[in-house]
Amino acid sequence: MKITIRVRLTALFAALFLILAAVLVGTSYAFVARATTPQAQAEERASVLQKALADQGIQVNLRPSDWQYQGGPGVPSRDPVAQALHEIENQARANVLEDLLKRSVLAFAISAVIAVGLAYWLAGRVLRPIDEIARAANSLSESTLDRRLSNDGPADEFGRLKTAFNGMLARLEGAFESRQRFASDASHELRTPLAVMQASADNVLASARPPKQARELAEEVQRQVSRSDSLMDSLLTLSRADDVTHTRERVDLADIAARVVTEKEPRATAAGIRLELDVEDAPVWADPILMERMIANLIENAVRYNVERDGWVTCTVRTVDGAATIEVANSGPAVEPADVEALFERFRRGAQRSEVSGHGLGLPIVSRVADVHGGKVVAIPGPEGGLMVTVTIPGVA
Repeated sequence: MKITIRVRLTALFAALFLILAAVLVGTSYAFVARATTPQAQAEERASVLQKALADQGIQVNLRPSDWQYQGGPGVPSRDPVAQALHEIENQARANVLEDLLKRSVLAFAISAVIAVGLAYWLAGRVLRPIDEIARAANSLSESTLDRRLSNDGPADEFGRLKTAFNGMLARLEGAFESRQRFASDASHELRTPLAVMQASADNVLASARPPKQARELAEEVQRQVSRSDSLMDSLLTLSRADDVTHTRERVDLADIAARVVTEKEPRATAAGIRLELDVEDAPVWADPILMERMIANLIENAVRYNVERDGWVTCTVRTVDGAATIEVANSGPAVEPADVEALFERFRRGAQRSEVSGHGLGLPIVSRVADVHGGKVVAIPGPEGGLMVTVTIPGVA
């Protein structure tokens, strides 16, 4: 088990307090023990005893040297009364010191318990600015980089840390805004020449009798323009998902899946593929554009890589344990389990890249869209070939 910084600070503060308390208890005990020795109090006690005897009519002249007991083990005393008083004094002193020690140990134990609690609370207070920065960092995303931490406290270490954190957010905000503007500008600039090439190819094909070579060239231009346009749309979708600039709203994945399947069914039918749909209500909070693109990519991939006639593609939408699931399965060539993970890498198309057209961004877009919505994607090879992809998105509570 890893020890947290708060626990370490608690141990440090408590240890420091306990060390000081132990020094205080030990010093107090030593002072009391030294101040209560017969030698230290001989003159005072001789005076008190002489006064007490005088009150009883007994006149004696005691000196501190006479009061101090000079005997010891095996050494006879000069005065039996002094010996008896010395023994009483030693016993009383021992009782006082023993009582002082017990009370000091008890007070030390109580103080130790209180010190640990206070140290834990104090460590939390000290680390509160760190927790504030951590919560702010966890709540931030590319769409909320305009937030800043309040920094109205003193210019201490935590104040400088907050200032540095706010500065980092400002730099990140500028970088993401620049990237978003670049993606938008690049999209605008690239669509214009693509539209020109598309129009030129359409004019050639629309002419009465274009030369065979010109027709073939125009058809190739159309295919490449369509491919480039699809690639640009995919890159913009990835940029939209990466920047998390989408708007969340309540949408039903069943409605989106039904609409996408209706749009893709003519193409699947022309390819000799049976497209089946089985849906139930599956409401989620999501960007409808990204959700539609994600489901469209799943179905397009399933149809595209279904390279044999009389194939099938199924799209199932359910709500399971409070989460919306979209499952798209297809027939087709067998997929090795070791190759599944590589299919979610950008610009990777698996072993069929020479057989089908595509730019290798279909499943990466699916994975990224699911990720920014707090979901996950699981893909497994079908028992008789093909692939089954399941996307899970947190449902509406």
